[in-house]
Amino acid sequence: MTKKTSIPSDVVIKTLLTRYGCPTPFGAVRTTLLGNIASPILTVSPLAAIESLWQGHMPTFQSPTDAEELFGALIGGLWNRLAEHQNSRNPFRLMRAPVTPTRHELRELALLRKQELAGFIDGLFGNEDQLMLPEKAHQAVQKLAEAYSIFAGAADLLTDETKPAPEPELVKFAHHAQQATIFAEEHINRVIQSCKRARANQLEPLAVMPTNRSAFRWKAEEPAVVDSPLSQEVTRNGVTVNVQIYGDDAGRWILEVVDQQNTSHVWDKHFETDGEALDAAICALEEDPMEFMGTPTNSHDLH
Repeated sequence: MTKKTSIPSDVVIKTLLTRYGCPTPFGAVRTTLLGNIASPILTVSPLAAIESLWQGHMPTFQSPTDAEELFGALIGGLWNRLAEHQNSRNPFRLMRAPVTPTRHELRELALLRKQELAGFIDGLFGNEDQLMLPEKAHQAVQKLAEAYSIFAGAADLLTDETKPAPEPELVKFAHHAQQATIFAEEHINRVIQSCKRARANQLEPLAVMPTNRSAFRWKAEEPAVVDSPLSQEVTRNGVTVNVQIYGDDAGRWILEVVDQQNTSHVWDKHFETDGEALDAAICALEEDPMEFMGTPTNSHDLH
């Protein structure tokens, strides 16, 4: 008699994810793996997809049995269950939970949907910023970006306690959130089916331009640009320029000089202090003022 293999439930998988400190919420785990399954990137692998859930740093296991248990649950269980949604008769559904129109519960719903949609795109794109998708998948991703903006904006609004959220507006958003959820599911399934047909070499024309994942980087998540107080107009040898100094994401300073013809000159080198950046701009202006008379240049490696 053949022994029937038990498929781990969502409860079991959630318990394992918690045990091993997975930083990705379960809703996003589902959609990230689903995006990997649907992806047109042929080199995608379940193991790499699972590693991405831990942001590239897998947990430490006490024994090989522990590792087998986790990977078995995620690949033999969740991955295989999600792969069944490639069948058009078994469409994928986002997570469901009873929600009352309160600020807290609607905020949690908006955050969940935001995480789910971002997870699907992360899985679909992998390490790529752009993909050449089939036209139908390209259009569906654009629609998903619209849904993502709705939920991300609502999550920000509902998180900010200084902004009013009257009950009638909460009731209205609860209705819109339900519609937006169905809308998002429809377009996730369109991406899955379109990419499936393309992988099978069925007639599926490509989009005329690459699909960009940047629409799913919500503006509130982007680091603010830090402007240096040393940014200023500088005049040397009768030439005036606008020196702009701003921080990068590594604690150093970027130098840009804009001349009177609105031509931008950006230094390739990033400076340790904003004072060093200002000194470099003044030095360049004193040594070669003609360079800042409106002739474009790509970089200033020599300065």
